[in-house]
Amino acid sequence: MSQGPEAYIDKSRRLKDDDTFCFSCTPDKSCFTSCCYDLSLILTPYDIFRLKNHLDMKSGDFLKRYTTIYVGQNSGLPVVTLKMEDPYLKCPFLEEGKGCRVYKDRPGACRTYPLARMACRSQDREGVEEFYYIVREPDCEGFRDGKEWTVRNWKENEGLEPYNEMNDIFGEILQAKTVSGIANLNADQIDIFHVGCYDVDRFRQYFLEGPNLDRYMESEEVIEAISNDEKALLKYGMRWVKKKLFQGRCSMASASGLSL
Repeated sequence: MSQGPEAYIDKSRRLKDDDTFCFSCTPDKSCFTSCCYDLSLILTPYDIFRLKNHLDMKSGDFLKRYTTIYVGQNSGLPVVTLKMEDPYLKCPFLEEGKGCRVYKDRPGACRTYPLARMACRSQDREGVEEFYYIVREPDCEGFRDGKEWTVRNWKENEGLEPYNEMNDIFGEILQAKTVSGIANLNADQIDIFHVGCYDVDRFRQYFLEGPNLDRYMESEEVIEAISNDEKALLKYGMRWVKKKLFQGRCSMASASGLSL
């Protein structure tokens, strides 16, 4: 988790579900919660969804209070990072002496650590090829006398399945952008991406409550499903972004003409 100069991803072993590693993160270790300082933590759409619900906040309010948003230099897409607290760049959800106050809904990167998930996609193959590397931090004591895990058991123990599922849907957008050949988005398109992926409450207001033609292109069954299930709405929002921006539904000259 730390972005210090000594932290690195160990690519000497590519781990699949049945491969093993040893790790334990417990309060008795002197490094406990050290990884919650001075880090750059990118939040995925599902991270934001889980955190804003845990805190009983609207997604827009959560984004304003707890995150920083910028357009990635390489991707050209909005990137959301968790805003650390001064003066020690502490995670805002770390309570001294107690630990993580959002542990039940902590971000996927925190759950996955000390593993780093790699998800490979191909235009010639459906689905995702998944494997993992170990993140090495010399000051981390979790590798000393750690419990042995298989990758599969670690994923089950940390509740990673819904995070990986939603992150793979998000990854479909990144792949679609690459395939489309679109390098840069205009301001309207960036707003569409932001609303559909990160601001689920604003997307609900636009798509389900506002006057728009997109809603009338869907069946009553789909509308009912996304009206009653916020996770289904987020899934729909991400796929709406992919279709809207990268599969011929809008031009570069005018992203939508929508008032989002």
